[in-house]
Amino acid sequence: MNITDKKSAREQSIESNTEIEARKAEHLRVCLEEDVQFRQVTSGLERYRFTHCGLPELDRSEINLASSFLEKRLQAPILISSMTGGTEFARLVNIRLAKIAQRYGLAMGVGSQRIIVEQPDLAPTFAVRSVAPDILLLANLGAVQLNYGYGLEQCLRMIELLEADALILHLNPLQECVQSREILTSEDYCLKLRNYVKNCQFRWLSKRWEMAFLRVRPNV
Repeated sequence: MNITDKKSAREQSIESNTEIEARKAEHLRVCLEEDVQFRQVTSGLERYRFTHCGLPELDRSEINLASSFLEKRLQAPILISSMTGGTEFARLVNIRLAKIAQRYGLAMGVGSQRIIVEQPDLAPTFAVRSVAPDILLLANLGAVQLNYGYGLEQCLRMIELLEADALILHLNPLQECVQSREILTSEDYCLKLRNYVKNCQFRWLSKRWEMAFLRVRPNV
């Protein structure tokens, strides 16, 4: 009887899922406990000064920051951007962020939902509709997964599980390369995204680290 070191596809999948879950937990731990690089980064507002105007000729009560996006009313054009999910602690973070979004009328995105396609039992760690029924809620997937068997079916599953209003496809190839043992390729991104958008029947957005590009499929 020959014994090989080869792992079955199921064993490889379980190992990969465990790694993803551990990585998500580590992201939160590092930000809370370690001297992270961006701890001192501010909003940037300290670089600006208002020119004093003693006679503004306006009624403060008429100042209104509310706006609409994707047919949802926002009390201010603010998005609590994609953070986390996939662990019990991440569930607590998402619930608290969603409650804030609901209270103040803000939009919210969740962390990458790849893990719930491969581990559906972790879907509750992203679920926030019960505490935020009215917010603009965005599902999220790394666009690189379109090169690894993910398609419209998986994207729709993420949207449905989250009861989301749209899907973010985030573009961060450098992080994908350095955070995982997997060999990930970003080849044919543009072609796959073009085909994806052409055939999808839901709203989607594309987000890149440090800058967001919004694309909305009309009349869907």
